[in-house]
Amino acid sequence: MYKVSNTEFFSVIYAAFQLTIVWFFVQVVLLIKGIGKMVDLVSKRMFDSFQKYAPTNALCNESLASIETLKRFSHENRTRKKDFQNAHANLFAIKEDLPQVAIEMQRKACNGLTCYCIKSTSPVNESRRELTNLALKNILDYCPATKKVTLMNRIFNHLAQVYELKKYPYPQVEGTVVRDERVKRAIDATSLQQFQDTDGNDDDVYQGLLQRNTARAKKLLHDMRSKLSDFLLRFTSWVLYKLLPCFLNAVVVHPQDVEMLQQAGKTNLPMIFLPLHRSHLDYILMSFILLNNDVKCPLVASGDNLRIPFFGSLLRGLGAFFIKRRVDPIMGRKDLLYKTILHTYMNESLRAGHNIEFFLEGGRTRTGKPCMPKYGILSVIVEAVIDGTVEDALLVPVSINYEKLVDGNFVREQLGQPKEMESFWSAIKAIWHVLNSNYGMIRVDFNQPFSLCKMIKTFNTNGRIPTTFNKQLKSNPSSTSLYGTDVVSDEHKSIVESISKHVIYDCSFTQAVMSTNAVAFLLLNKFRNGCKAQVLVDALEELKLDLIAKGKEIGFVGDNLDIINYSIDLLGPGLVRKEKDKHEEYIRPVAMLPNVIELSYYSNALVPTFALDSLIAISLFAMDLSKGYVDQTDLIEHCTRLCDHLQYEFIFCKPCQTLEDNILGAIDNMIQRHECFSLEPRNEDTSSKRVYFNADMDDDNDVYIRPVRLYLNSKGKDHLLFLRSLLMPLVDIYAVTAECMTQLVGRNLHERELVGDILEYIRTQLRAGSLQYQESVSVDPIKNALKLFQKMDLVEIHQEKKIRLYYLKDEQDNDESVRVVYDKINAYRRKQTLDDDIFDKLATREDEDEVDDEEEEEELVEFA
Repeated sequence: MYKVSNTEFFSVIYAAFQLTIVWFFVQVVLLIKGIGKMVDLVSKRMFDSFQKYAPTNALCNESLASIETLKRFSHENRTRKKDFQNAHANLFAIKEDLPQVAIEMQRKACNGLTCYCIKSTSPVNESRRELTNLALKNILDYCPATKKVTLMNRIFNHLAQVYELKKYPYPQVEGTVVRDERVKRAIDATSLQQFQDTDGNDDDVYQGLLQRNTARAKKLLHDMRSKLSDFLLRFTSWVLYKLLPCFLNAVVVHPQDVEMLQQAGKTNLPMIFLPLHRSHLDYILMSFILLNNDVKCPLVASGDNLRIPFFGSLLRGLGAFFIKRRVDPIMGRKDLLYKTILHTYMNESLRAGHNIEFFLEGGRTRTGKPCMPKYGILSVIVEAVIDGTVEDALLVPVSINYEKLVDGNFVREQLGQPKEMESFWSAIKAIWHVLNSNYGMIRVDFNQPFSLCKMIKTFNTNGRIPTTFNKQLKSNPSSTSLYGTDVVSDEHKSIVESISKHVIYDCSFTQAVMSTNAVAFLLLNKFRNGCKAQVLVDALEELKLDLIAKGKEIGFVGDNLDIINYSIDLLGPGLVRKEKDKHEEYIRPVAMLPNVIELSYYSNALVPTFALDSLIAISLFAMDLSKGYVDQTDLIEHCTRLCDHLQYEFIFCKPCQTLEDNILGAIDNMIQRHECFSLEPRNEDTSSKRVYFNADMDDDNDVYIRPVRLYLNSKGKDHLLFLRSLLMPLVDIYAVTAECMTQLVGRNLHERELVGDILEYIRTQLRAGSLQYQESVSVDPIKNALKLFQKMDLVEIHQEKKIRLYYLKDEQDNDESVRVVYDKINAYRRKQTLDDDIFDKLATREDEDEVDDEEEEEELVEFA
């Protein structure tokens, strides 16, 4: 007979206590909201009755305001007063009854089919790739048919739904991890190393170290492990059905995406969900959607900063396992024991059939655009497939986007202030604020699942990876990252990096564009000084056509004016304002600190889509335009160098593509869509593509590229200026950061002090008028610029625990070396006026064509 241990009994009692508190909290929130709605309804009917029978007076207002209207009027007055007193403060958004924006889409292609390697490795039926006419479905309104249609099921539909959900086993693997030979070897190795560092030779000392490390291994595993509970998942799902409508209009997914996941689940292979990380709500929404569509919920890798009282236990019961953000060294050496525990725990979870979810970006994006991938956890999964721990795994990239970010904003952090750590009371305060606000719609897109095993074979170009092998732990220099240490072989690093960048690129490409993203993008980059409503309507229509041409998914439909009004109300008066001037309505962005940083967050969701176009425009302005044309080869060379400077900001192409081909494609799009350039007549048949001539020489690499001239077209002048403005704030930040590297000549600085000095210098430049864009005051791009300078062998970083010390390399420790790096970046900030006489020069060149043909023939003869 099975006996319940004291620990298990205490866990059940504690879980019941947690559920009781959650249930009580939900009832209180619903009661407060219900009372508010009831009072408002009664007052409104009383005022309507009074208005119906009360005598009218020409001097009086025609109607009385309800309590809801009076509250809104009072709220607006307080907001207006606060705005007047402090124009630079972040104004809170006013919650109103916002007009609904339709969420139905007519057609949607299967996400994730962005290159040959995805197509060839996907296990999903080919029939799923065709376009469908299925509409998006709102998960909050979605309730599948119950097995038995009864009166109780109709009344308690959500309760009936969570009761009839498919039940999956969620085995605990804590015991198998402790008994694993890999863990035992790590305990022995750690104890032996510590014993060698001591002066004693007594065996009792070694045994004491062995017992201490064994206890530490169990403690690490106890703090890390997940306690995924089917009952807690169902109960939380019911709670979310009650709470999410309090602050969200919709949580939409496409039925086709759900069918793909259900079909992938039938393969009995573990699924690895890889979403873009925007909010703490991401992992809760993921489990909520998967549970209610009969897909097995995953274990979720969470930072140990979320292991706070009550909420940490709740997240653990929903599938979270907690990992350290940084693996701090022990006694100056890498923490082999912790990394082995984490590695083994994930391997055993995969072997037990668990799905796993983690964020490749590591943390939430602070800028609105995808972050560069972190390779640690994915490298463990890749190793598990290579060494045969699991037969295969299905990677599922996921794109999540919010009309309004639930977590608030990251303005404080971007201005250089330290991050506020999560706590119990901060979580309670944030939840209460969220429940009394409106955040619009959330869109979740699941991309095509693909086989990790076949992806490894695709990127294994050198063929050095064996089918199976017995992996032994080994030492590597890194001591703060799981990647590149004791669990990843050197020959596998490039494969892990290629897969990671491919996933981030696909997630960014398939991320739906929300209405707030489009409006913020246009106002911040095209109408920074404001514009009329109709002008913004026309620009939005043009932007939608550009997005469709680039293959982007648009997450809104409807009348453009309604969409704009909806987005402005959702963003709030702190970011966008409506003003009337001479009976005409103007819409203006709040383009001043700190508000502009939050507005740029929503705008940056679209910036990766136009990143290459913007870099082409910036590179063009950095070249000599006096002749009215540029050589395409020179333009590509300039653009490639600029892409290298911004390599920590964007992923410009997938690992299976070449950057040059993507740049050529962007130039073609600028020619065809916006007529930015004109081609010479003899090259029109090849568009802007290169024309190769085989030299038929001994060296096969010798080819001749016919020069293609791109003539400036006056029709695309405004579009070029618009594209240039997209990434100029980033170029400014990198140039100013390079200029500030002179502060490191002959000395070193802590990271916080160095970044603070750079931010202050940027503010000084803004006040002096040397910089134009207020959003240049941002911490993340500065840190990325420092990474670039480290790669350029200008800066070195010494890190000990949480302290990062910056200093110049010995051979670069002088002003001249800093000036060289600064000049390389500052060359792209060249300001030149686009006079009308440099445009449309192609029409005047007909008489010069014969001379050019003769020169080209001479070049061919010399080359041959």
